[in-house]
Amino acid sequence: MPAGPLQPGDPHVLGDFQLVGRLGEGGQGIVYDARSPAGERVAVKLVRGGSDPAIRRRLARELDSARRVAHFCTARILHAELDAAAPFVVSEFIDGPSLYDRVRERGPLRDGELDRLAVNTAAALAAVHSAGVVHRDFKPANVLLGPDGPRVVDFGIAQLADASTMPTSISGTPPYMAPEQLGGVHGSAAADVFSWAATIVYAATGEPPFGNDTVAAVFSRILNTAPRLDGVPSPLRETLAHCLAKDPEARPTAHELWVMLIGVGPQTAVLTPKRRRPASRLAAAAGVGFAVAVTAGILWTALNGSPETGAQTGAQTGPEPAVESQTGPAPAPVPAEGIPESFAGTWSGDVVRDGSTTFPVTLTLDGGEQSGTWRRADCEQDVRLRSTRENGAVLEMSIVQAGQCVGGDITLVLADPAMMKFEGQEGGGSALYKGALQKG
Repeated sequence: MPAGPLQPGDPHVLGDFQLVGRLGEGGQGIVYDARSPAGERVAVKLVRGGSDPAIRRRLARELDSARRVAHFCTARILHAELDAAAPFVVSEFIDGPSLYDRVRERGPLRDGELDRLAVNTAAALAAVHSAGVVHRDFKPANVLLGPDGPRVVDFGIAQLADASTMPTSISGTPPYMAPEQLGGVHGSAAADVFSWAATIVYAATGEPPFGNDTVAAVFSRILNTAPRLDGVPSPLRETLAHCLAKDPEARPTAHELWVMLIGVGPQTAVLTPKRRRPASRLAAAAGVGFAVAVTAGILWTALNGSPETGAQTGAQTGPEPAVESQTGPAPAPVPAEGIPESFAGTWSGDVVRDGSTTFPVTLTLDGGEQSGTWRRADCEQDVRLRSTRENGAVLEMSIVQAGQCVGGDITLVLADPAMMKFEGQEGGGSALYKGALQKG
């Protein structure tokens, strides 16, 4: 779909970028077709409510999370101005339609085209999860079919399809949501796998596995009925059935899924138990994720040969292009001296999510180390130091995803020797956490 014209009130210039049309509009802002100073075609997202400091902080965290994700997964960020009166982000333009538009206009994918889509999007999802990011709205509109392969966009920042008709604690798009999301789980790697499978069913059949009629009917089928997989070829059908299990613990991880797709097969693949994996095993998982990211680039060439013609001529579509991938200066190196002694100890307190839900947490840090331990309910996760600021009075850390325990980024500010302020963001997305932790 080509870009639409600029509308009255739209700017014609943002920074050094010339705006020439509209690509889409969503809950977070408007995305424009634009040209760089060198004449290159780019996508520019103008962020809504950019004067709100909380929105600026959230956007900064989203960009920081995006920098961890391998380049092949998504649209590269080229430039960002978060301190401008109207903050905006410039990303690579993906010259191809969304999967949603491709299927709607030309029908379901077949044979090798379908297999390539499944393998490459699974590899992308594995790399996203290995970077500690949860997508939370994987769907056909968020897969762009670029000339060099599919790109997954809008991870961790997606808005509700119709926020006025659904509870604010639910995030996702109804036909592609996992059962646990309907119970209030804000998002998880297992839910992403479920949504990935529902997306591939759409690619293979033209319909999501639980229908696409009323929200109530779709939710009822997601919770109570088996997915409709008629028309999906075997063995992909059996793999998708694993991923669409009602119990999130019964689904493969994204990496296990990728392995199944490239040759092990669903009948012989051994699925790793996902009952709250200990934090000590996460380093090995991260190494595997890096291998996925490297291998997928090679795999794309082997599976695809030259890019197909015809399907790659549309404009960038979907609700909003990405604020994803590497851009600008590299993140600050982790301080060699580790966690300052002033932060050492066990800290406990209540944290409030999005101003409504309160829960207790405990954070244990050792001076001089690069990591600590985060505990919330029955989740125990590794928390890793990213940087220190303001002469060691502020710590930036990341909580590492572990099974169904969602990761995210946190900022710790030492208010006095026995109390620190806590602010966090779940899964690289929009759920915000605030509170104060006392040293015990």
